[in-house]
Amino acid sequence: MPANANLINVVILLAVMFICYLFVLIPILIYYAIQHMRSPQLILLSEEEAVDYYDGKCRVESDWARTRQFAEVGVFRRQQNFILVWEHVDSATFFQVTLSPYGRIHHFTTVFEDDYSLLTANDRESLIFPLPPRRFVQSFGIEQLELLHEKHQAGVADLLRLKHLELCRELPEFEESYLASMQQQHDHVRSVFFYPIRGIWWYHIDRRAKFNRPIDLQQAVLDN
Repeated sequence: MPANANLINVVILLAVMFICYLFVLIPILIYYAIQHMRSPQLILLSEEEAVDYYDGKCRVESDWARTRQFAEVGVFRRQQNFILVWEHVDSATFFQVTLSPYGRIHHFTTVFEDDYSLLTANDRESLIFPLPPRRFVQSFGIEQLELLHEKHQAGVADLLRLKHLELCRELPEFEESYLASMQQQHDHVRSVFFYPIRGIWWYHIDRRAKFNRPIDLQQAVLDN
């Protein structure tokens, strides 16, 4: 009998912990993640410090970028993350590598005229939040840069063909573009009623459903 009582207590404790995780911790994390977007800051590292990242920690990415005509922009620090940035003016595309305490993330972002953009990443976190109008995001579990770049180029080609978009004639400054994008994302999520609670669905269901899937072109044409 005592053994059964202990087992029941353990089950109840686990159930309470799960409910707290689902309905308390996740909304809190969503809330603070959005709060951190409210006034984002980037700190540009000196050229001497940047060399250690371009030619040291991210040598593989640097070598790949050079072969694809991406030029170095700089290395930025945001909180605990370090963001290495390259730009390809001919295709209006930024390539960035984010080094965080949790791993390494790759992004390609192409900028179109009229404030449209497409971001292709290899992490699920890029898919958590609902997107502001004219922004498209897709993410794949792909570590190979060439394959991820091909996925991105395919998405760009689809948007050019179906939406009749035009590539941005001149890339904006990365820092300006990055901070504006964060602020726009912050404002859009804050406009969603009960967004910390809605975040439970976004975090557990939405980001998993969208992962490894290209952007929904039909929906993109209808909604934007």
